Amino acid sequence: MRVEDAQPQLLTCLQEAGQEPSRLDPQPTWRAFGRFMRHPVEAEEDALLYEYGIFSFRGPRRFTLSFCRQFDVDEDNPPALIQLRCEIEYEPTPALEALGSHNQWWSGAEGEPSLAVMLDKIECRSEWKVIGAHRPVCSSVYQERPC
Repeated sequence: MRVEDAQPQLLTCLQEAGQEPSRLDPQPTWRAFGRFMRHPVEAEEDALLYEYGIFSFRGPRRFTLSFCRQFDVDEDNPPALIQLRCEIEYEPTPALEALGSHNQWWSGAEGEPSLAVMLDKIECRSEWKVIGAHRPVCSSVYQERPC
C-alpha cells in the first residue's frame, strides 16, 4: 500500500473491528491496529510505537494510550516523517497515574523480534487490565508530520 492509502486502510481495519475513531475501545483497537501493521507500505522505513502516560499535549492533562505507525518517506529532500495515530484518552486516576509512562518502538530492524511477536508481547503487558477498568473520555485517529 502507498503511504497515502494508510489512513483509509487503518479506518477500514477499525471499522471491521466495530470501532469508531471517536469511541475507541483499547483492546479491539489494538488488535485492529495489529492487523493494519501487517499491511506492507511503500516507505523508506516503517515503525510501530506503543506508548502511554499522563500528557497534556492538546488540552487538559490526560492519561493517553497511543498506537502509532511512523513512515519515513523520501518525498523530496529532506525526507519526511508521517505518523498515523490511534489515541485513547482517560481522566487521570490514581491507578492510571501509578502506571507511569512507557514507550516501545519496533522497526523490524535486524535483531528485533518479528512483528507478530512484538504485537503479542505488547498485548500481554500488565497495564491492559488497569486501562480496561477505565472508561475513555475521548479518542481519535489522525495523521501528522511530527517534524
